[in-house]
Amino acid sequence: MRSNIFATFLVISTLSAVSSVPIPDESTMDPNLLNEIPSPYDFGYEFGDGQGMVQYRRESADANGEVKGSYGYTDSNGLYRNVEYTAGADGYKAVIRSNEPGLSNQNTADATFFVEPPPPEVLLEQISPVPETEVFIPEI
Repeated sequence: MRSNIFATFLVISTLSAVSSVPIPDESTMDPNLLNEIPSPYDFGYEFGDGQGMVQYRRESADANGEVKGSYGYTDSNGLYRNVEYTAGADGYKAVIRSNEPGLSNQNTADATFFVEPPPPEVLLEQISPVPETEVFIPEI
């Protein structure tokens, strides 16, 4: 008799444990997470102002969700920044090529920098004195 009571207790305990597992309610889940199947894509653009400034971006993804792309600009003084990147199972990784003043070849996280000196005109622009202007302060 004791074994029957113990067996009944064991069955009831097991059934109550199984039935207490929460079942996600689909109405409260984010619908974007339910059907997130990577779709391949490819896009890009490039434009300029006709005076030396150019900007671009290109990106593509495969059926596994691996993304590859690049973006960048060149201004009319010859300053540029080009970024090539990948994003996927290994995270986001970027290679940056630039000649912008103030950057160095110091790599951070998963970004690798290749920095060249800026064009001389840009350096001269930064150190040229600001023209003096006469300031008029009225008497009160």
